[in-house]
Amino acid sequence: MPGPMGKPAANAPAAAERMAGLWSDPVLHRALVAVGVTIALVVILSTVLVPGRVDLEVGQPSRVDVEASRDIVNRPATERLREDAAREAIKEANASPANYDISLAASISAEDTVDLMFDAIADERRKLGVVQHGVNGVDGQAAWRSANIDDAVSRFAGRAARDFGTKLSRETIEALMVLSPQDFDAARTGAKAVVGRIMREMRVSKETLDAATNRAADAVRSLGLPGATAKAVTEVVTSQISPNLVLNPGKVERAREAAMRQVKPVMILKGQVVLRRGEIATEDHIAILQDLGLLAPRFDPFMIGSIIVLVAVLVAVIGMYLYLHRRDVFYSAKLLLLLGTVVVMIALSAAVICSIPWPGAGFLVPVSLGTMLIAVLVDARLSALSAMVFGALTGVIGGGSFSVATVAAVSGLVGTFCVTKISERSDLMRAGAVVGAAGAVLIAAMGPTGGDPSISRFWYLGAINGVLSTVVTIGFLPFFENVFRITSSVKLLELSNPTQPLLRRLLVEAPGTYHHSIIVGNLAEAAAEAVGADSLLVRVGSYYHDVGKMKRPYFFVENQLMQDNPHDKIAPTLSTLVITSHVKDGVEMGLRHRLPESIIDIIREHHGTSLVPYFYHKATDGGREETVDEKDFRYPGPKPQTKESAIVMLADSVEAAVRSLAKPTPGRIEGLVRKIIRERLADGQFDECNLTLKDLDGVARAFVRVLTGIFHARIEYPDMGLKDLEAKRA
Repeated sequence: MPGPMGKPAANAPAAAERMAGLWSDPVLHRALVAVGVTIALVVILSTVLVPGRVDLEVGQPSRVDVEASRDIVNRPATERLREDAAREAIKEANASPANYDISLAASISAEDTVDLMFDAIADERRKLGVVQHGVNGVDGQAAWRSANIDDAVSRFAGRAARDFGTKLSRETIEALMVLSPQDFDAARTGAKAVVGRIMREMRVSKETLDAATNRAADAVRSLGLPGATAKAVTEVVTSQISPNLVLNPGKVERAREAAMRQVKPVMILKGQVVLRRGEIATEDHIAILQDLGLLAPRFDPFMIGSIIVLVAVLVAVIGMYLYLHRRDVFYSAKLLLLLGTVVVMIALSAAVICSIPWPGAGFLVPVSLGTMLIAVLVDARLSALSAMVFGALTGVIGGGSFSVATVAAVSGLVGTFCVTKISERSDLMRAGAVVGAAGAVLIAAMGPTGGDPSISRFWYLGAINGVLSTVVTIGFLPFFENVFRITSSVKLLELSNPTQPLLRRLLVEAPGTYHHSIIVGNLAEAAAEAVGADSLLVRVGSYYHDVGKMKRPYFFVENQLMQDNPHDKIAPTLSTLVITSHVKDGVEMGLRHRLPESIIDIIREHHGTSLVPYFYHKATDGGREETVDEKDFRYPGPKPQTKESAIVMLADSVEAAVRSLAKPTPGRIEGLVRKIIRERLADGQFDECNLTLKDLDGVARAFVRVLTGIFHARIEYPDMGLKDLEAKRA
């Protein structure tokens, strides 16, 4: 009934259709895969890098055993060792004469003291009037004796002891008091020069003080002063010679820093028990828990944000590579899911293995397993990029170990290169041996070059990792192939085995078709190699392309051995229907036997929409051209969508045509091959695939080379009777 109440019911189907369309949107599928992989990686990394927190304070007992989540330096213990080493270094530096320098301040102080002493003596001389009288012979000396020299000497001696901390003999003071102005100035100058030179140039210590005073006395004597004056100046100078060495703070600091650097840090290894249950927490325990990030139960947004950024960058790198170089993978949600599954699988295995509290655990992460799976199932170049991503993830999960990250990345690259071209199943095992050898050599070399020689002792883990990764790869390949419907080279090699059920049936029920398929496989493989197509796929596809003929084998000429041709008894249209139905029958057989999609596509497309010329011309020769529709004599299609399908189409047509040549000379073979290729091109059979004219020329040359080898000229043997043969044997 129309009305407002009917609107929801009327709109419900439309909403359901929109929802169904939304869920079937491939863009949404790709986005869900990317988001799912990102969330999975963030959860894995967060579990490893953001461990459980402990709510604990100094003096409280621990409720659980607390283990280190990663390798760190025991900061409190290391700092104590460094402080002890620094104290010892300072003691040794203070006791070493090499850390002492001559003090210029001591030299200047000594010179100033000498100058002040002579100033004080000059004051006493002025008070005595020595400056005015001078000394001239006997009369002068008498004048001096008449002065009150004793009082002046006493005053200066007291002043020298009080102001300069120097005790001079009365003879020295008196000798300086009575000098003439010229001699007094010479004594002053000489004393300052000698004491300054000695204190600046000679390292004077308690042990070398006597040597310094002796050297000062010699320096004074070299001045040429009169005897009494020289003796007085010597006493003044030697009174100011004192130790002039001071400790160099820079040298002491450098010695202290060098001693601290030589202290090896005390390490706490991943998995080591930091605090046992019931143990009282000390300040050292709290500091270690803080360094590990285990203290305080609050949420750490910075760590989570860093993990999200790291994962987003790694996922974006892979996404950009796919968009630029492998858009077929980028636009395939199935392949993206496969790739994401492998990435998450490797990250999860790294998290589990690196959680083992053993230094060599990180070298067992099976990165080459992931790269080999990607190389075999998706693309070798993408696998090489994945090796870098896996190496980064393993290094981060392994506690930031550069050695673990390097070994993981290189092992992954070696695994990629070893499985790029697989022609036999044993190639995978050889790849495992190569990966193992490369890993062992790299781990052994990482010890000396990485600064930790102990790493080299884990070299055998590289060999174990390579072999086990290959074994697991072989086990996982069928799982990924079946779940994601991927046709790997290993799967194709299995399908090429003549013991496969369909091939055995083909050999028994349609031997002519089997032989034809083998030759088509040889032709198609050579052509695929010439144009850069998948040679293994076209060879295996050729083996199965005509399996539909087993339903009615004797309707096909290659299986009609000494029998009548059944087509002679039926109408051309019916014959065409029988002939073209082998494509549909082959697809049905392939689906029943779970053949890969790529092989079924070749079966479906290997005739395209081409014409069945024999029966078409047979129908038109009957004089009923106006009633004959060409569409009734064409295969249902579709046209080849890939290079591989187009190559199998050409190989199939060429083999059948050349086999019908009466005299297959190289020239006639090449002419026929190029004629068939031109006809297929003109018929538009290659309009929907990426086969170029240059590729077609390469295909033609490859066909001619193989067919010339098959149909080469043979020597005609003479006809020998039975008697002649028996006589020849005798």
